Amino acid sequence: MSDRLNGEERSGGFPLLTVLALMAGIFAVGSEELVVSPLLVGMADSFRTSVALMALSVTVYGVATAIGALIFAPLGDRMSRRVSLTIGMTMFVLGTVLCALAPSPALLFTGRALAGLATGAFVPTAYAFVGDQIPYRHRGRAMGIIVSSWSLSLVLGVPMGSFVGGWVGWRWTFGLLAILGALVTVVLVRAGGSGTAADTAAGNAGATPDGEAAAEPSDRGWVRDAARAFLAPRVPTYVLATFLNMLGFYGMYTFLGSALQYRFGTGSSMTGIMILLYGLGFATSFVTGRWADEWGKERVLVVLLAGLVPALALIPQATRWTPLLVVCLFLWGAMQSLVVTLLSTLLSECSQQHRGAILAFYSLATNLGVAIGAAVFGSLFSAYGFDALGWVCAAITFLAFVLTGWAHRGRGERTAGHPTAGAPDPEAAVDQARGAKVVAHED
Repeated sequence: MSDRLNGEERSGGFPLLTVLALMAGIFAVGSEELVVSPLLVGMADSFRTSVALMALSVTVYGVATAIGALIFAPLGDRMSRRVSLTIGMTMFVLGTVLCALAPSPALLFTGRALAGLATGAFVPTAYAFVGDQIPYRHRGRAMGIIVSSWSLSLVLGVPMGSFVGGWVGWRWTFGLLAILGALVTVVLVRAGGSGTAADTAAGNAGATPDGEAAAEPSDRGWVRDAARAFLAPRVPTYVLATFLNMLGFYGMYTFLGSALQYRFGTGSSMTGIMILLYGLGFATSFVTGRWADEWGKERVLVVLLAGLVPALALIPQATRWTPLLVVCLFLWGAMQSLVVTLLSTLLSECSQQHRGAILAFYSLATNLGVAIGAAVFGSLFSAYGFDALGWVCAAITFLAFVLTGWAHRGRGERTAGHPTAGAPDPEAAVDQARGAKVVAHED
């Protein structure tokens, strides 16, 4: 199985089938991560245990995802990424089937751990695959489509999974997710093309935007390779910015539902509608990713983080006036989705040689932000309320803005002082050369 794309994809066209397969895969793993919440009561009743014990399956999944990203995702730098994606999705299917058939909580936790490891392997490898295989001019759009699948899992996956669980039982929810994962695996295998690994390496020859020459993965130890990946130019900055962004985001989002219930009442459907508006805003990365390609990814990232700072401070105030809240939640989702898209895309472009390991650090930073944001800010929310939480999350996001602004300014100064300033982007030039080569071959 090869990473090389086929037909129109090799000639520079948008690789729709591959992007849709990656989107469906992330939709499946995202739905499995989020859908447990409305299924907890049914799962607890099935095993005749407590909801609190079943809630530990969420923790198991999250920890396994972080471990999977660190251990398995860097393997994509040493082998075909499409093979890594296929193995990861196969593991996800097996883990999800085990969840569906589990006769005891212990086996359910085992299935959740296996599915979490698979998620940690699949997601950063999918991002790295985009960095490797998608033509440079389409990369932001492709990453935007893939990232939007997280919002689709929130808007479609969770409600559908909840409905299926309430109708025929929670096991069927996991069964349907396993079927979706199996379909994604089939598409990844069939879209693999006939090229060899050597062809893929040759096709990827070129440079990253920083001028780093493509190279074969080294045979050094995993720890040393991981350290070299983390210390690549701009990687520590963007990984830390990812952590700060996700810390501020999940610190706010985790308690948004509670704040809305206090505002509209526990029995009101308005809470779900407001969260749906956020999800619809998040889905706009399907469209806005191409704008970042045209206007410059780093510049747009800095502007968006600057916009998120007042948005996070304003949202708690907006809960008092519904029309303003509607606008704020939609814009928050739209800005956050593109920030996630741009951070993952920029990290994928930092080093072609260590792309998988770098995106494993991205996944680790994301999961740490999720875990800490949900755990640490609970006492702040309980003691001081949603308003104080908004200011703290805005301050954390401001730090991410400062970091990315500093990185963008420093990169601009280095470019201005470089004798090749104004030259075309190396990866864009490589893509143009590939397209010309394919056209000449077809002629």
